[in-house]
Amino acid sequence: MTVIKGVDLSRFDAGYWRSAAIDHTYFLGCRFSGPEIEAMLQQRGAVIFPRLAGLPYDPYRTSLYTPDELATREPSGISMDETIYCDYIAKGRLSPGIIEALTRRIYDDSMDDALRRYLDRVGGDKVVGIMGARETSRSDPWYRRTAETARLLAKAGKLVVSGGGLGMMEAANLGAYMSPYDDSALDQALRILGETPEREAPGWRERSMEVKSKFPGGADSLGLASWFYGLEPTNQFASHIAKYFDNGTREWNLIHVSKSGIVFAPGSAGTREEIFIGAEQSHHATPGFRNVMVFLGKQQYEVYAPIFSVLREFANAQDVLFITDSPSQAAGFILKRTSP
Repeated sequence: MTVIKGVDLSRFDAGYWRSAAIDHTYFLGCRFSGPEIEAMLQQRGAVIFPRLAGLPYDPYRTSLYTPDELATREPSGISMDETIYCDYIAKGRLSPGIIEALTRRIYDDSMDDALRRYLDRVGGDKVVGIMGARETSRSDPWYRRTAETARLLAKAGKLVVSGGGLGMMEAANLGAYMSPYDDSALDQALRILGETPEREAPGWRERSMEVKSKFPGGADSLGLASWFYGLEPTNQFASHIAKYFDNGTREWNLIHVSKSGIVFAPGSAGTREEIFIGAEQSHHATPGFRNVMVFLGKQQYEVYAPIFSVLREFANAQDVLFITDSPSQAAGFILKRTSP
């Protein structure tokens, strides 16, 4: 079986297709030179999934997003990100019609494909996940500690992945972005962002762009985001973004791709969900490896929500669990256990 997705094949004429072996070939969202070519291919046993009009997203997309692409203004005056979200709500957030449900599933699978291709290209074994609360202010001390942890990991050659959103997720991608620069540069970046610590403050996005303008060419990092939680903008420091309709797929991928370990900064419900997904995967070794899990915040994970001691019992993985308040210790534990 052969699957061809999102490719412009209009330059190939009927003579080419007559000589091609196309039994058990599936064409998803491809372009052909005309309907007669499509009819001939179908007669010879090919299956064609047509391009679908009227959608604000491409179900057959073959690449990840960039922050600038998602922020691009549509003719309606709102961003691509917001346009897709509004369509998501209008067509049934959790209970869409059957055609919309199918196109969303195809789209999410296309995101998976694009993510796999990207990781195959850059090295999937070096990915470190950093999770944490989206509500965290840019002026919060733990925002800085999360950024410092991410920067240390990226400087050591790791590829940071976050949930792609705000708060600790932004801190993770910021730290990775700033890894080519010295310590003082991260201090400057945090001062700039601290001028608009909350998302609601005027100029919130502009401060991100100011940092990128002052410190161009930062390191790559990933964001795996979702429209499930509402119109949360993706942060500007993740160079590549996979954005999903199904949050379960997104959460599972966040843990699954983090083959070099996971850092859990202070967070609430979403972060705790990710903790137990990681613990379950590690307990059963379903990805083929045990997750190295570092908890950044002793007060958070030993007092407020004493998850760390629970995991030490049921996960039976004391050698891959660590808790600290120190960015250097958090990064050091991961590097010691996952670097060759």
